[in-house]
Amino acid sequence: MVLVSLLMIFSSLAGCLDGDDDESREGKYGTVMVSTYHVGELVNAVAGTSVYVEMMSEDNIPVHDYEPSAQDVVRLQGVDVFFYHGLGLEPWVDSTLESMGEAAPTAIGTHAMPGDEATLDYEGMLISELCELLTAGPYEATTLSMEEDGASEIHAEYVAHTLSFPEMDDDHDDHADDDHDDHGEHGDEHDEHNHADHGHASPEETIEDPAGCPADSVISIFHMEEGEYILEFEEAEDLHEFNMAVLKMNGGHAHHDHHGHGDHDDHGDDDH
Repeated sequence: MVLVSLLMIFSSLAGCLDGDDDESREGKYGTVMVSTYHVGELVNAVAGTSVYVEMMSEDNIPVHDYEPSAQDVVRLQGVDVFFYHGLGLEPWVDSTLESMGEAAPTAIGTHAMPGDEATLDYEGMLISELCELLTAGPYEATTLSMEEDGASEIHAEYVAHTLSFPEMDDDHDDHADDDHDDHGEHGDEHDEHNHADHGHASPEETIEDPAGCPADSVISIFHMEEGEYILEFEEAEDLHEFNMAVLKMNGGHAHHDHHGHGDHDDHGDDDH
């Protein structure tokens, strides 16, 4: 009896909601589906209240990670036009529209170039900027820290950071050697604990020895949400200093502030 009552209550609420939805569509010229909150803002700015705007993702899922459900695809079939960002920001769009065949709505990429004009190669532009930075600077010297609390801060700015490992004094080396055997297991447990507590990001793409960069350069492209991140480096016997640059990719991968709309998180930065 309780179960039946609950079903009836939810059904009644659903009926009321459907009725409100129908009323909100009155006077509209059509239904527009958008892939992200920011694309929806573009549509609202142009069309105002003349169209009814729906969001593909109704949950707070980063746009890179979103995959449409069967119900989402059904909703997409019922709209008049679909606006999405483009430039590869929504990896699911092409395959989803192709699988829908003739049932797919008219789809328009808001950040794509019109007609047959070439889309800007933002990745190529980024690589060129990074190589120029690493080759000619400007440079800024930074000494790495053994402790997280003492670590220096760097930002995604147009500067190459010359990073050097801290010098180890004799007392520290002797202490480390004396304690190594006695506390080896403890150290291992400590390292495992620290690594377990920290999430480690993996690059979406790695480019080795790109043209125009200094020899042996490596470019790693990460998708990173807004926030602070700790970079860890291991010192090699023949490497005590190296240059590093961090920049944001423009275009479809640039981060925009949501101005208070945190529940509609389109994407973070792609840092490199």
